[in-house]
Amino acid sequence: METFTTLASILAVLFIGVISPGPSFVLVARTAIGSSRQAGVASALGMAAGACLLSVVALLGLHALLQQVPWAYWGLKLVGGVYLLYLGFKIWQGAKTPLVLADTSPLTKAGGLRHFLVGAGTMVSNPKAAVVYGVIFAALLPHTPSLALSLALPPSVFVLEGSWYVLVALALSSARPRQTYLRAKTAIDRTTGAVLGLLGTKLLLSSSQ
Repeated sequence: METFTTLASILAVLFIGVISPGPSFVLVARTAIGSSRQAGVASALGMAAGACLLSVVALLGLHALLQQVPWAYWGLKLVGGVYLLYLGFKIWQGAKTPLVLADTSPLTKAGGLRHFLVGAGTMVSNPKAAVVYGVIFAALLPHTPSLALSLALPPSVFVLEGSWYVLVALALSSARPRQTYLRAKTAIDRTTGAVLGLLGTKLLLSSSQ
């Protein structure tokens, strides 16, 4: 039960961050709009694969660090709390900034594999995404996570990210759903910022105990 609860908590926090429009969202949406719906789906699956890889790296790195420096667990929670507060503030601050999906450069009709690789490369090369995974795992994982939890996290991350970005590709390739989502951007960002701020505060309080 503890494994399921921890996994659900991590995925819930990740989902809040995933649905907030950012570079990954823009890439998938623009690919779906400017190239094709199928290309957008390939890009979305690439994003999910990249996120899965980041989750594996974060897990291995965190495990190695805590094996060498056990007290670092509390330090990571402190740093994680501060970072989530900062991230929540920045998302809230930029809530009213319009999200631009159009671009003057033409999109090539590349094959699905190329769009997949571009999506994966975009996710893996995004330092913000890497930091978010490291911070959330450090903050919410138990000091010694079970083997079942460690094995379940990467495929769960793939399903979470893949489901969302495939939905984005399918929905935003049509004009009406795209406009509906863009109108809701301010509310989505402010909700995301508030939740991340609350989580950061909770981590800071727990790190001081």
